Amino acid sequence: MRSAFKKGMIELRLCLHAPRRRTQSLVAALQALARLAGLERGCLEAHVFTESNDPRHLYYSEAWDAEENLRSMLRSERFTHLVELMELAAEPPSLAFWSISETQGLEFAWQARRSQNDSHPA
Repeated sequence: MRSAFKKGMIELRLCLHAPRRRTQSLVAALQALARLAGLERGCLEAHVFTESNDPRHLYYSEAWDAEENLRSMLRSERFTHLVELMELAAEPPSLAFWSISETQGLEFAWQARRSQNDSHPA
């Protein structure tokens, strides 16, 4: 049986508050960086989000398959550009790196539901 787990993923998470009149340009710049990230070795995904109730709150994330690939990206020109965008924030941004030891897919939910049904006889 194939495992539903992915091991060793690392996620970069950036939260920033865009200055007035710069939100659209910052979103566009982050989207361009996300597209470039997707072309790099080891980048599993990259996304840009905004809060629905405050579109000036921007979120940028990248998921990496291994620390060595993430470290390579941190030495790149693309990361330098990301730092330059962070410096445009209206407030100090938050940048964090999350080490994810495992993630589970839909199979986990089905297994949990099946276990619940098994423990409650009809």
